[in-house]
Amino acid sequence: MDMVIIARELFGSPIFRKIIIVASRAIWSHRNSIIFYGASSSFASWRQTFFEEMSLKDKINIWLSSL
Repeated sequence: MDMVIIARELFGSPIFRKIIIVASRAIWSHRNSIIFYGASSSFASWRQTFFEEMSLKDKINIWLSSL
C-alpha cells in the first residue's frame, strides 16, 4: 500500500485514481479478450483499449457537466 501512496505523490496530479481504475479495467477487458475470444496478448492492444476508455470517460464527463 505504501508503494501506491508514494506513486500517487510522485505523479502529482488529481487524476491518479482515475488512471489506475481505467488501466485496471483495460487490463481486465484485454484479459477477457484473450480468454474468451482467443486474442493475442500484446501491450499495443492493452494500450489501445486504455486510450479508448480514457477518451470515452472524458466525453462522458463533458456531457455530464453540460447538464
